[in-house]
Amino acid sequence: MLHFLASEGGNPVQVEWLTLVTTVVVFLIFFGVAAVLVWPKILAGLDERDQKIRSEIERAEAARAEAAEALARQEDALRAARVESNELIAKARADAEQTARDLRQRAEEELLSLREQAHREIDTARESALKDISTHAAEISTAIAGRILEREISADDQRDLVDRTLQELAQTNAG
Repeated sequence: MLHFLASEGGNPVQVEWLTLVTTVVVFLIFFGVAAVLVWPKILAGLDERDQKIRSEIERAEAARAEAAEALARQEDALRAARVESNELIAKARADAEQTARDLRQRAEEELLSLREQAHREIDTARESALKDISTHAAEISTAIAGRILEREISADDQRDLVDRTLQELAQTNAG
C-alpha cells in the first residue's frame, strides 16, 4: 500500500509494488467471479422485478379501464332508472287524476239519483197526505151531513157538532 513517510526524510510516497499488484489481482479475480456468478443473478432478479412491475402496471391499467367502463354502465343504468321512475310517477299521477275524475263523476251521478229518488218519495208522500186529507175531509163532511139530516141544528149545535166530530176523528186517528 501507500505509506506516507514524511518524517523519515525520504520519498513522501513510497509504493510497495507487491502489495499493489496483489490487491489489483485479487480485485480483478473478485470482479471476474462476481461478473460471472453474481451479476447475472442480480440482473435476472432486476429484470424479473421489472417485468413484475410492468405486468402489475398493465393489470392496474386494465382494472382502471374496466372500472371506468363499469362506472359508465352504472351511470347509464342510473339515468335509465331515473327516466323510468319519472315516467312511472307521471303515469301514476295521470291514473290518480283519472280515478279522481271517475269518482267525482260517479258521486255526482249518485247524488243526482238520490235527489231524484228523494223527489219521488216526497211526491209520493205528498200525494198520500193529500189523499188522506181528502179521505178525512170526506169522512168529516159525511159525518156532518149525516148529523144535519138527523135533526135541524142551530149555530151553537153546529159548532158543537163540528167540535164533537173533530174529537171523534182525532180519537180514531190516535187509536
